[in-house]
Amino acid sequence: MSALVALESNRDRDRAPELVGALIEQLRELGDTTLTHVFQEWLTQVLIPRRKWGAEVESMAVLEEVQSMLAETVQEWTADWVAEGREQGLKEGIEQERGLLCRQAARKFRAETVPRLSALLQRLADPEHLAQVGEWIIECETEGDLLDRVRNVVP
Repeated sequence: MSALVALESNRDRDRAPELVGALIEQLRELGDTTLTHVFQEWLTQVLIPRRKWGAEVESMAVLEEVQSMLAETVQEWTADWVAEGREQGLKEGIEQERGLLCRQAARKFRAETVPRLSALLQRLADPEHLAQVGEWIIECETEGDLLDRVRNVVP
């Protein structure tokens, strides 16, 4: 039961192979093949897919395969999660930059500029284009000039 609780509550991907190894040792000591089979199925059909530790995992013949699979792919999972985090961070950063550009345009021109500028900025995702818009807010004398320049770079 302690091995089940440890695996179920584990949030550290790097500890997963270690915890499965501890489970294997405990099951070996018990010598209960039925219980071993139940744990194999639980790991491959419930725990691993739920934790996104490999959703395509099929039922494995022995727990050692689960431990080996976890040990071999922990680095891959970590890289995937880091990439997902970076992508999410980039999206959030772009949204914040769009908001800043709208606030700057409202201060320089009129608040009525914001809805039109915001609609154009929603179609821009390239950080370099957004930075260019920031420079244009400073350079442009009129909101019409700013909006025209932004329209020219919007895909």
